[in-house]
Amino acid sequence: MHLGTFTHDHSLDLTGPTIERTAVRGVLFRGDQLLLLSSRHGDYKFPGGGVEPAETLQAALHREFAEECGLPDVTVGKLLGDTVEYMRAAQAEYEVFKMTSHYFTCASQATPTEPQQLEDYEAELELRPCWVTVEDALQANRAVLASGVGVMRWLVRETEVLELLS
Repeated sequence: MHLGTFTHDHSLDLTGPTIERTAVRGVLFRGDQLLLLSSRHGDYKFPGGGVEPAETLQAALHREFAEECGLPDVTVGKLLGDTVEYMRAAQAEYEVFKMTSHYFTCASQATPTEPQQLEDYEAELELRPCWVTVEDALQANRAVLASGVGVMRWLVRETEVLELLS
């Protein structure tokens, strides 16, 4: 199921030279609590990230949960759907960066206890795993969007997916 398409720069020519990236995101509920990553700005995002060359979607999601959440024991379930985002490419030879994110249901009885292995930008954002209701995450994300402070490129996408889950 297609969950949404997001164009971050409406002046982009989407027919221009494009670089593509595939990503995975995990949707892990325990009761009404969802495991998300909070940032220093007060918003929430789903655990996940880019798929490395020769890595399966499931293996990438296992790696991302271990790195971002310190949660090494996760069962990846069915595909919920995908999103597509378009933004200006950072590389001079491309005009468009297209990222397709695949959202999967996940399960785990483990507790995030391993040390996080965050990328530099993730550490700067102080990403931390936490259990939160969809409604609380939506309220926080909407407040960050309204403030205009700390709005990361994924915030609109993650808020839309949270709305679909509510």
